[in-house]
Amino acid sequence: MLQQIAFIPQHQFHVLINFKNDERVVAVLPNEAGRFRVVDQGKVIAEVNFDKNSSVTCCQGKLAPSVKAQLERQIKSYYKS
Repeated sequence: MLQQIAFIPQHQFHVLINFKNDERVVAVLPNEAGRFRVVDQGKVIAEVNFDKNSSVTCCQGKLAPSVKAQLERQIKSYYKS
């Protein structure tokens, strides 16, 4: 019997994010380094990682604190299920 894998680097998923004046679906693309690229309308807007406290930090790009909090919750929820 195969074990279930918690992290698949090539697997992308989509999340709904409330930006300041807009609500959009963005793609989240995990990579082999454990980071996540956030793509909005075909453009990479940020690359995020989890720190030792399991909080999202931006490696590249800048995101508002509320957007980072939403991404953190959505990514954790995705891998929890």
